[in-house]
Amino acid sequence: MKKLSATFLASFVLLSGGLALAQNPVRVGSKPFTENIVLAKMIITALDNADIPTNDQTPLGTTDVNRTSLVTGEIDVYPEYTGTAISNFLVNEGADVPEGASSNAEESYRIVSEYDLENNLRWLAPAPANNTFAVAVTEAFAEEHGLKTMGDYAEYVNNGGRVMMPVGDEFAQRPDGLAAFEEVYGFDLSEDQLLIIAGGTPAQTEQALAEGANGANAAMAYGTDGALMAYNFVVLEDPEGAQPIFQPTAVFRAEVVETYPNIPELLNPIFETLDNKTLQELNARVDVDGESPDAVARSYLEENGFLE
Repeated sequence: MKKLSATFLASFVLLSGGLALAQNPVRVGSKPFTENIVLAKMIITALDNADIPTNDQTPLGTTDVNRTSLVTGEIDVYPEYTGTAISNFLVNEGADVPEGASSNAEESYRIVSEYDLENNLRWLAPAPANNTFAVAVTEAFAEEHGLKTMGDYAEYVNNGGRVMMPVGDEFAQRPDGLAAFEEVYGFDLSEDQLLIIAGGTPAQTEQALAEGANGANAAMAYGTDGALMAYNFVVLEDPEGAQPIFQPTAVFRAEVVETYPNIPELLNPIFETLDNKTLQELNARVDVDGESPDAVARSYLEENGFLE
């Protein structure tokens, strides 16, 4: 028998390694709230449809859990938001972020996507939606106290108005959450004015507001919440730009995109259709109508021609 050349053996080893990697499923995580789960299910459905194997790890956990898992290679992708990256990851890691960049959609995306190349992470095309943190109140409460903006709300608080706000623990703790509103608009809520829900989602905080749980008269919300329309809540405007722009996109380990180079052409067109109104409608189908995130994701992709 002829001996195999060293070159042939090396090529065979490399090819075998590549095939093994390609056979590993793409591990998809998500945060625990509706929109992030629906976006992750879209990723899973689109990849499966293209014969790219996936492993569904949704919902994985908080922002920190997903980010750490992605950086350490425990998952391969999850949906993230540009504003979250700028105000948390980049700031915490000492990156130089130009003043005002977080309020510019294109600049925010450029900064976070370039920054994460150093972490071997690849940001795909962002959705045009802006799922910013927000504060919502009932229509009756807004009319009674003349509330339209966060400035109005700050005046209400500072004049001794009664406050009970259901919030998720991330909103209460993150610098781009409640703290950003307090700093920009000049008010300060004490712990006894907050109903902090561990892992709390907008669906939970808005339901608490709708029910008046513990006397709730305001609640944490996200800009693309479906329940906002169902409850007819008033979202207080943020004219001073306390909040960054939060455009969602799929963030992958770069190695995975190199292994499956058609991933961007599969997912970018999907995310580019997701504006605020579309996400509100999709989120409402889960939070209000009771559909599963799986079903909502699949039907949206089917109806818009993204599945073969």
